[in-house]
Amino acid sequence: MSAPAAASDRRRISRFARFVHRSRAVPYLLLLPCAAWIVIFFMVPLALMTWRSLFHDGFSATIYTELMTSPQYAKVTITSLKIVTLTTVATLLIGYPIAYAITISGGWTRIAILTLVTIPYWVDVIVRSFSWLIVLGDNGILNKALMQIGLTGQPLPLLYNLTSVLLAMVQILLPMMIITLFGAMLRIDRSLLLAAKIHGATDFQAFRSVFFPLSLPGVYGACLLVFVIGLGFYVTPALLGSPAETMISQTIMIEATENLDYERASAAGVLLLLITIAMVAVYNRYFGLERLWGGSER
Repeated sequence: MSAPAAASDRRRISRFARFVHRSRAVPYLLLLPCAAWIVIFFMVPLALMTWRSLFHDGFSATIYTELMTSPQYAKVTITSLKIVTLTTVATLLIGYPIAYAITISGGWTRIAILTLVTIPYWVDVIVRSFSWLIVLGDNGILNKALMQIGLTGQPLPLLYNLTSVLLAMVQILLPMMIITLFGAMLRIDRSLLLAAKIHGATDFQAFRSVFFPLSLPGVYGACLLVFVIGLGFYVTPALLGSPAETMISQTIMIEATENLDYERASAAGVLLLLITIAMVAVYNRYFGLERLWGGSER
């Protein structure tokens, strides 16, 4: 390439670089693929689902009225909220000490604990749910162990009840709770604990009066994430629960696949989305969504 041509290419590249640097549209162009993905695979299906539930044989909200006044759907909704609430509380009680232990540890100890926490999360939810059938079944590991040591003469009914559903959901969602809490705890200035100890506080007093209050935004965010994700669980309660533990997502699946009532299934899906949005709105009202990604308090 001749020297004039090379100089011309450098000038063109320089002009393009200045245009990119000055243009305010570049960030939006970079977000375009993500926005297109959300619109095509989320917004459009959601709009079609809402349209189907409202405009079957003309505009009508009758299906929503039937769902909100149906004792069956009211029971399923209450059951879902109860199961998810118990799961969230259990994961918090188990996950908070583990997240705190990861925060105060370092080196290979932290790496080892994080590895043990995250490895189960790499396994598919269906596989983890099926594994509880092997553990809790009549011929499962737990029942065989109890009978061999003489604590029981026959298999205990450990499956197809609320306990088995809660055990599996807690085990599946626990890594998310721990990692979210760990990310929040890691941002706490440890020098504040040292200052509390210098002024005469014990380790427990420093934790109670300094560390724990500062970790509460992470607690709120982790509980919100676990609650919202747990609300849409289908495979785990379907495999391990009885009809008494039927959740909203199972009802939607039954309406769509067995009853072939796509309008009612769409309406139930919209109601589930509205419940989730309401939970997020309450969280945002009192705590602020910016805390989920490390923003400052209001």
